[in-house]
Amino acid sequence: MRPGGVHDLRGGTARRLCYPSDSVVVFAGIPGAGKTTLLRRLYGLSGAECTPVTAGGATVLDSEQARNAWRTRLAALPYGLWRPLVHATHHLRVRAALRGDGPVVVHECATRALARWLLRAGARRTGREIHLVILDTPPDEARHDQHRRGRVIGGASFRTHVHRWDHLREAAEAPGAEACTVLPGARSAVLLDRAAASALTAIDFLG
Repeated sequence: MRPGGVHDLRGGTARRLCYPSDSVVVFAGIPGAGKTTLLRRLYGLSGAECTPVTAGGATVLDSEQARNAWRTRLAALPYGLWRPLVHATHHLRVRAALRGDGPVVVHECATRALARWLLRAGARRTGREIHLVILDTPPDEARHDQHRRGRVIGGASFRTHVHRWDHLREAAEAPGAEACTVLPGARSAVLLDRAAASALTAIDFLG
């Protein structure tokens, strides 16, 4: 695959993706796209973790880990009041993981400019490559999965995610698109739909 490019694997059956051992692999997509589901399947996560997990030779960070950690203290309050704490905790944990050893796998919607900037800054500071795994899921399917899991975000917030995601996806689908047009500093990007994500069995880190 062309380094720096966007590789459309939607409809494909690629079973493994391989990256350098110092990589930051970002699982991106709108809420409900299937990022957490894929991370759980690939890395054996239970969904009850409150801290980052080391699995498959990588440090795996799902924002749900930060949410679980704060839920033990703040469950009596509406989630909207402590959501900023979850986001801040997740990004601080990502920053700490980037300063450590070995590859890092991160759950991140990538629809927020600040989140993209933080990932780029952290990777540049630690000399790591960013690689994107983009889960392209139709909004109606993503919304259905939110209801199925019992984690439904507000309608206005979801529409904002979808609006921003449409622009990112269009950038990724443009002829000759580069990964850095989707997330500044990204070295590569792959586009997966639900079928392609289901076919994926492992993320390998070489070197």
